[in-house]
Amino acid sequence: MRWVRLFLLGLVSIYPLYWTAQFALFFLPASLRAIFNRLPLTIVDISFLQATALAGKSDSMTAGVESLLFAILFSFAIWYLRGDKFLTGGLAIVVLGQSAMLPFLTQVFWSGSFGATPIFGLFLSMGLMCFGLYRILCRICGADFVDRLALLSLLVVLPQAGLWLVFRMNYPFFGAKFLLMLLVPLYLGAVIASGLPFNLSRGLVKTGLPAPMGEILASLAVACLLVAAISLGSHSSERQPPNTASADLQSHRS
Repeated sequence: MRWVRLFLLGLVSIYPLYWTAQFALFFLPASLRAIFNRLPLTIVDISFLQATALAGKSDSMTAGVESLLFAILFSFAIWYLRGDKFLTGGLAIVVLGQSAMLPFLTQVFWSGSFGATPIFGLFLSMGLMCFGLYRILCRICGADFVDRLALLSLLVVLPQAGLWLVFRMNYPFFGAKFLLMLLVPLYLGAVIASGLPFNLSRGLVKTGLPAPMGEILASLAVACLLVAAISLGSHSSERQPPNTASADLQSHRS
């Protein structure tokens, strides 16, 4: 029953956490820069897959660093406010680190950029992801290395693999290389977190039920509301004539 609850919690919470992380790292920073610096905001995409926006000129390197800084900021807020006492809080830190790592993985493996910034960003985002995985282990415990790795696989790895496969069926550009870029660092982080000394976590988080039913139902409700909101937004945008946020901003200024 414990393993089933962990898998159900990961299954119902991975999508809302993933989409929220995409919004927080790749849409919110550009929106804030557009507001404070009076720049035109270009909405690149808002869909079931992601939410992306650009403010001013596009700069991939700056965007990667910017998203990493926001991932660290939100993860610190989760840790400081004790949100990691819930399994979804630790999972949110994992997804934030994983989302922040993706631009640096793209620069290294697709663009062949082996500069100091992409390598440092990879290590920092990997450390953030391992921190979230370790905070999850502080909550669910585990008898030994194999048991911890199995629990993390049920809660984190397998639900994400299912989510990426669903995206693969609906978005053709989700190729095998892209899936490996998402899942291999995650599984490697699970191995690292499972091998860390577990006695470091004593007294940091009070252990209890591995996945309370209330947390599972709350995650399911959030996922349903998110899917419904994106669906309504997609239908309303199809009915209206095409428009851009930059045009709205210019008309508002005038």
